[in-house]
Amino acid sequence: MNQVTSSPPSDLRRLPGLFRRWELAQIIEAGRDYRIEDAGEAGDGTVLFAIYRSVPTTDAVANVES
Repeated sequence: MNQVTSSPPSDLRRLPGLFRRWELAQIIEAGRDYRIEDAGEAGDGTVLFAIYRSVPTTDAVANVES
Protein backbone atom coordinates (compact mmCIF):
# COMPACT_ATOMS: atom_id res chain seq x y z
CA MET A 1 0.00 0.00 0.00
CA ASN A 2 1.27 3.48 -0.82
CA GLN A 3 1.71 6.00 1.96
CA VAL A 4 -0.25 9.20 1.39
CA THR A 5 1.59 12.39 2.24
CA SER A 6 0.80 16.01 1.66
CA SER A 7 3.07 18.60 0.09
CA PRO A 8 3.64 21.85 1.94
CA PRO A 9 1.94 24.76 0.11
CA SER A 10 5.35 26.13 -0.91
CA ASP A 11 6.02 22.94 -2.92
CA LEU A 12 3.00 23.50 -5.16
CA ARG A 13 3.30 25.29 -8.52
CA ARG A 14 0.35 26.90 -10.26
CA LEU A 15 -0.52 25.54 -13.68
CA PRO A 16 -0.98 28.34 -16.19
CA GLY A 17 -4.54 29.12 -17.18
CA LEU A 18 -7.93 28.36 -15.71
CA PHE A 19 -9.71 25.05 -16.07
CA ARG A 20 -13.27 23.75 -16.34
CA ARG A 21 -14.53 20.83 -14.22
CA TRP A 22 -14.47 18.32 -17.09
CA GLU A 23 -10.83 19.17 -17.92
CA LEU A 24 -9.57 17.94 -14.53
CA ALA A 25 -9.38 14.31 -15.70
CA GLN A 26 -6.82 15.36 -18.34
CA ILE A 27 -4.65 17.15 -15.77
CA ILE A 28 -4.62 14.91 -12.68
CA GLU A 29 -1.65 12.51 -12.46
CA ALA A 30 -0.91 9.81 -9.88
CA GLY A 31 1.85 10.56 -7.38
CA ARG A 32 1.22 14.31 -7.13
CA ASP A 33 -0.54 16.57 -4.67
CA TYR A 34 -3.05 19.15 -5.87
CA ARG A 35 -4.79 22.23 -4.59
CA ILE A 36 -7.82 23.31 -6.60
CA GLU A 37 -9.32 26.76 -6.03
CA ASP A 38 -12.46 28.43 -7.32
CA ALA A 39 -11.44 31.05 -9.90
CA GLY A 40 -14.79 32.54 -10.90
CA GLU A 41 -16.87 31.98 -13.99
CA ALA A 42 -16.38 32.16 -17.75
CA GLY A 43 -18.62 34.45 -19.80
CA ASP A 44 -21.07 31.60 -20.36
CA GLY A 45 -21.38 30.89 -16.62
CA THR A 46 -19.07 27.85 -16.57
CA VAL A 47 -17.22 27.58 -13.23
CA LEU A 48 -13.43 27.94 -13.57
CA PHE A 49 -10.67 26.57 -11.34
CA ALA A 50 -7.04 27.47 -10.66
CA ILE A 51 -4.88 24.38 -10.11
CA TYR A 52 -1.68 24.06 -8.11
CA ARG A 53 0.36 20.86 -8.54
CA SER A 54 3.32 19.44 -6.63
CA VAL A 55 6.63 18.91 -8.33
CA PRO A 56 7.15 15.14 -8.63
CA THR A 57 9.93 13.63 -6.54
CA THR A 58 11.89 10.51 -7.36
CA ASP A 59 10.34 8.73 -4.34
CA ALA A 60 6.78 9.55 -5.46
CA VAL A 61 7.46 8.29 -8.99
CA ALA A 62 8.97 5.05 -7.61
CA ASN A 63 5.90 4.45 -5.40
CA VAL A 64 3.51 4.91 -8.31
CA GLU A 65 5.45 2.58 -10.61
CA SER A 66 5.70 -0.28 -8.08
